[in-house]
Amino acid sequence: MLLFGIFAFGWSMNSISSVRYALEASARSLQLNNTLTQADIQAIATQKLQALGLQNVRVTITTDPASGGFRMAHVNASYAFVISFPYFSNFPISYTTSVTVPLVGG
Repeated sequence: MLLFGIFAFGWSMNSISSVRYALEASARSLQLNNTLTQADIQAIATQKLQALGLQNVRVTITTDPASGGFRMAHVNASYAFVISFPYFSNFPISYTTSVTVPLVGG
């Protein structure tokens, strides 16, 4: 049982790392194309995570007002991973991460 627990916890850490990587790639896409919407960023992240089977990742964007010719965009992702074994309680791991990128002010 300990071996399965170690594997499940390792898989959750791999999933968390993958979510962070997908969020960083999505934020870079937003930085290159300021007209992308939240749905576009969600689609980019979902496409990158599709191979792992991670569909329950939620991506949000908040943008600060322009200051000094730039705006800062905060791209956030939240993800819940549940470790479950038969005859044991489920162990949820909730993860939230954020990436901030500068956007050219318009």
